[in-house]
Amino acid sequence: MIRKTALSHGTKSYRFVFIMLCMTLILHLAGGYFQKAGVVGMLAVTMIFLLFRLKNRPRQQSGSDTREPHPQTPPILHQVKKTVQESVAHVELSAIGTAYRRNKQLEFEAEIDMILDRCIKLIQIRIDCHTAAVFFPTADGGYTIRRHTSKSEFVNKEAIIYPGVGVIGAFLKDGLKQLKLTDIVTDSMTLFYYERDAGIRSLMASPLIAHGLERGTIIVDSTEKDHFTDEDHAYLTAVAEVCGQAVYNAYLYNQHKLDHERLAAMSNTEKYFFKEQHIEGVLDKLVEIIPFAFHCDRLCISLLADSKDAAVIKRVWGQMTDNLLNLPFSIQEKSLANIVYTKSLSFLRNFSDDHYEIRHTEKEPQVEDFKSFLVYPLGVNTCKGMILLESFQKNTYSERSRDLMSRLIASAGIAIEKIQILEQTENSAIRDGLTGLYNHRQFQHLLKESITRSIRQKKPLSLVICDIDHFKKVNDTQGHQFGDIVLKAIASKLQNSIREGIDNAARYGGEEFALILSETDSRMAAETVERIRQQISAMLFQDPKGKELHITLSFGIAEYGRHAKNQELLISRADKALYRAKENGRNRAELYYDTEEAKK
Repeated sequence: MIRKTALSHGTKSYRFVFIMLCMTLILHLAGGYFQKAGVVGMLAVTMIFLLFRLKNRPRQQSGSDTREPHPQTPPILHQVKKTVQESVAHVELSAIGTAYRRNKQLEFEAEIDMILDRCIKLIQIRIDCHTAAVFFPTADGGYTIRRHTSKSEFVNKEAIIYPGVGVIGAFLKDGLKQLKLTDIVTDSMTLFYYERDAGIRSLMASPLIAHGLERGTIIVDSTEKDHFTDEDHAYLTAVAEVCGQAVYNAYLYNQHKLDHERLAAMSNTEKYFFKEQHIEGVLDKLVEIIPFAFHCDRLCISLLADSKDAAVIKRVWGQMTDNLLNLPFSIQEKSLANIVYTKSLSFLRNFSDDHYEIRHTEKEPQVEDFKSFLVYPLGVNTCKGMILLESFQKNTYSERSRDLMSRLIASAGIAIEKIQILEQTENSAIRDGLTGLYNHRQFQHLLKESITRSIRQKKPLSLVICDIDHFKKVNDTQGHQFGDIVLKAIASKLQNSIREGIDNAARYGGEEFALILSETDSRMAAETVERIRQQISAMLFQDPKGKELHITLSFGIAEYGRHAKNQELLISRADKALYRAKENGRNRAELYYDTEEAKK
């Protein structure tokens, strides 16, 4: 009951304040002395209202939840928050690009024109004028018409008024100011915004001011002398203040909106990076983003090789990129890449005019057209890759673009390192630590998958098991370090001699290796193995004492379906074929055959 009474009392108070405000507004619009009374009355009512609100404002109880919205929060604020949250969730990657910002800026300028047109209409409601025009400043210090309405056909829309030039310019020497000319005797063309004499005899101007800075001016004129009253000028000044503030806040809002969208797009991109499971995907996304978000005429992205002393260009975009993709280079050479990879530094400058600066390697095509560059390392603590942007123009990259680029590259670098760590963890579980081939456990898994695929697709499958001849003797006489060199060299040759993505090579155990040859029958497998055998036997090794020697392998081949109906038996029979190759003199390949079958 008490609450209801208080609410009723508050409602009556609001009605009283509303009625008083209406009365003072009417007095204000009436002009003259009534206008002054209206202003005083409005201030008095405002003070009474504020005192009433302070007196009757309920005190917040201790322990109340301060996270709840204030009871008097405008409902529109909640709608605005909801709209912003929804817009952030759907910001597309294109919001990062400069083209997107240009298009949005053009759309926004149309909204500014609408604001100015409404302000001109407000002026026409109260002031009878020949021309009403809003002037915006130009880059060279002048003022040009942005929007206008006129009874004349001779308004010069392209005119620029410069301080010190013409009738109006004479009043602009010390900046924009209030201006009221009651008797203009010169030709209207001296006003500079008319192409012919329009018979203008009086004029008023009020600057658009927001946050203490001049944003432009509003000019109204008439063909009659002493046409405008002081009240007209006061009204024009009020409209100019509102217009200036509205335009400034609109520009401010648009800039914040664009920055907000760009940051939201960056955030969404970062989320993509952290979800991506493959380095190739991260590189593809960088090539998708960078050329459209930052000015560049050529983009190169390279990654550090496993050897740690070399790198490879993995992605290129733009002009003059022929012969750059997949180009390997040493990071020890004197180049921009050497600085980035060894010192993990990001920097930018113009290219030297005196000499050609090597980007990656002396073997790269040399192009003199690029004038400036921006380079970033990829990685967190150490440089794992490099991003190089080049431009045909000097001094291309602003501080703003560099800050945004730094954030993008940092996210990509973290993602790449995360992926590399995951790959290393996975590889340690399925790869042999010395040779890099699949280990025995992964071999069994891959062979099972290959057999299943062979059955489903009704295509042949062959298994090859090979062994380094006399490897124990090599270890005993040359040492285990030399033995490891031999193992790695043989493994590399085997891996490079099979079809990538189709066949698989594994270290079966010790000095034994296995090849899973998909879509390959025993005859085709024998041809492949013979080629590999000859290549390996032709390899030349040098032992620790400098003595040259050759290494040979023996091979056993078995075909699934023809020689064995299950995985265990296939391995066993390929192994028997290998044993037979060793019995028959080594450095040879043997195809499995049944003893009884051979007798026939």
